[in-house]
Amino acid sequence: MFTETLTDHDEMIGLACEGKLSESDLKRMHALLHQRLQETSKPGLVLDLTRFEGYEGPSALLEDLKIDTAHRNDFHRVAVVGEGALMEWGTKFADVLTKAELRQFDPSGTDAAIAWVSER
Repeated sequence: MFTETLTDHDEMIGLACEGKLSESDLKRMHALLHQRLQETSKPGLVLDLTRFEGYEGPSALLEDLKIDTAHRNDFHRVAVVGEGALMEWGTKFADVLTKAELRQFDPSGTDAAIAWVSER
């Protein structure tokens, strides 16, 4: 599942992912991103993946890749909060898919991630 965070910041979108994401979760996330992107031009994105455990099958992973490619030009900066080898690999892979400046932060660095994303 995911929840929207940072709703009091107009210049950025925050998403926290927890557990395993399903294809349905990701379709709802894509709809939310599409809506928020109509409200703000080139916002920052903060992804909190500290409690993310992966995907509920290949269709969910494919849906995530669709989001990444559909919105590759829509963000000015993307901060990924999380740790571990899989997180590092995923961040490097996502960096290839996006034109946004992308940076990974340790779980203790959420405030730094928000500050970095808010810089223009």
